[in-house]
Amino acid sequence: MSETSYPVRSVATTFRIVEALDEVGEAGITELSERTGVSNGSVHKHLNTLRSLGYVRKEGTRYSLSLRFLGLGNRVRERREVVRAARPAVESLASTAGAVTNLQVAEHGYGVYAYRATRGETDGNAPLPVVGERVPLHTTAGGKAILSRMDRAEVEEIVDTVGLPTRTDKTIDSRDELERELRSIRDRGLAFERGEHRPSVQCVAAPIAASDRPVGAISVSGSVDRMSGKKLEEDLAGLVVSAANEIELNLFRE
Repeated sequence: MSETSYPVRSVATTFRIVEALDEVGEAGITELSERTGVSNGSVHKHLNTLRSLGYVRKEGTRYSLSLRFLGLGNRVRERREVVRAARPAVESLASTAGAVTNLQVAEHGYGVYAYRATRGETDGNAPLPVVGERVPLHTTAGGKAILSRMDRAEVEEIVDTVGLPTRTDKTIDSRDELERELRSIRDRGLAFERGEHRPSVQCVAAPIAASDRPVGAISVSGSVDRMSGKKLEEDLAGLVVSAANEIELNLFRE
C-alpha cells in the first residue's frame, strides 16, 4: 500500500520511522532518511516529537525506541482473552515437553507470537521470531492451524492481501498447495512445520477455537535435530492437542 493510501500521511510517516528504528536498533537522522525515503528535516521533527512523548531515546546523534513500547505491548496482550486463558496451558506444556511453547494469534492477516514459555535446554540452533513479531500465517505451524479453522473466503482474502511470501525453499508458495495442506490439517487436527519459516526449525501446533471460530494456536518448537520423527508426530502432537483442549475449556469458563 502506498503512503498516499493512508488518510493521515503524517501518522504513516511516524510509523515508518518507528519501524525502521525497530529494524536497526539505533540510527542517526541521515540513516533513517535513507531507509524511509523521508527528508532529513521531516525525520528530525518526527523523532523530536516521539522523544518528547517518551517513545524514543537519544544518545549523542543516535536514536532508538524506548521501553515505553514494552508497557503498551504488555497491556495490550493482557487484555486479550485468549492470552489469559492460554497462559497456564502454555506454561504447563513447556514444562512437560521441555521445549519452547508458543501461543500465536491472527491479526490483520498475519500471525503474531503473543505468549511464549521456555523450559529445559534452550535451543540456540532453532532461533524463533520474538514475542510480538508478526509472520505470514502460511509459513508456520501455528499460522496454518489458525487458517485451517477459517472458511475458504477468509483464507482467500488473507492470501489476496498478504500473498504467499516464501521464507525458505520449503515454504508453501501456491494456493493449491495451501488448500491441500489446510484440508490435511482439518482432518488430523494438527499442523506441522518442517523448515518452512526457519530452515532449522520444526514445530507442531493445534488450533484453538471459541464458538467455532479460530482465536489462536498453541505450538511446540525446536530444532530438526531435537524434534522429529515419533517425538514430533506422536508424543508432542498428543500433548499439543490436550493443551489446545484445555485452553478452549478455559475460554468457555470465561
